[in-house]
Amino acid sequence: MRIATFDADTRQIRIEDAPMPVAGSGEIVIRVHRCGICGSDVSMTSGGAFNLKTGQFGHEYSGEIVETGPNVENLRAGDRVTIMPVVPCGACEYCHQLGNPMLCYNSQGAMHGFSEYAVVPASGAVRLLESLSFADGALVEPMACGLHAMQLASCGPGKRVLVLGGGAIALSAIYWARQAGAHRIVVLSRSAHRSEMIMAMGADAIFSFDPDDQDRITESLGGVPDIVAECVGKEGMLDVALSHVRPAGSIVSMGMCMHRETIIPAQATFKEARMIFPLGYTTDEFIATVRAFDADKLRPDRMVGRVIALDQLPATLDVMRAGQVGTKIHVDPAMRLP
Repeated sequence: MRIATFDADTRQIRIEDAPMPVAGSGEIVIRVHRCGICGSDVSMTSGGAFNLKTGQFGHEYSGEIVETGPNVENLRAGDRVTIMPVVPCGACEYCHQLGNPMLCYNSQGAMHGFSEYAVVPASGAVRLLESLSFADGALVEPMACGLHAMQLASCGPGKRVLVLGGGAIALSAIYWARQAGAHRIVVLSRSAHRSEMIMAMGADAIFSFDPDDQDRITESLGGVPDIVAECVGKEGMLDVALSHVRPAGSIVSMGMCMHRETIIPAQATFKEARMIFPLGYTTDEFIATVRAFDADKLRPDRMVGRVIALDQLPATLDVMRAGQVGTKIHVDPAMRLP
């Protein structure tokens, strides 16, 4: 089979041949059908402080089970599943207190999405409902991040929400803010081509980042935002969020900026603002996202602008690193170039 690997020393991404994986106890082997390219895949293969380790990567993926190992119950060959890329132990202090796999002391990594086949812990697989496609399944992971963030921000009925950015994480924030009953949702985005999807996810209005739009934003929201979701991940965006949020409001940092950010703490103090830095999602939130896709008849696959072959992954990441791609891209490992 063919897999994509990252070399942390050289920062090279290679497409290589590898042995077909075999399911051990408590494991399954899936044929990967779709894996999304995340902004963190770009930033964490760029030589920064938070580089990926050498090995396989890809964490937004879905596929079909082709083999189950011993001690696997409730799953079988032929099942269509989406995978949690970090699988919790279920026994440590943080698992009991927080339920967040990303904060588990003894978690297992399952970031093998950029490959034709992957062996993963069965406990990290969630069966896709019949109404969902493999493209939907590969979008569960980023959309679950939005659910976690909006819950941490106590988003609920009557809240005024401002979202900075128009990418996949921003769309997840918009969707879950609407599901939570937010009064109004306004988005600041420079991507005109995403306007239709932004509105379909539940936004009420879209504006630019022009400072002259401040009054229009407040008018559209019906007041100063209670929650500002920063989904751009660029330097200076937390400062922008702080300038918009109301006194005693919440800023949710979802863009996962990998660089130093400069804000004036006193500016936050004078507003008594909260800054929240959500990481991933709980297991329950991941499962709830699958169910919401089905119940809401949402078509998250409309977020995907292009599907590429595994061979195109290294060059595509280079293009994204240069900031030249704005739509969600999925890899189909079975696709072959002409």
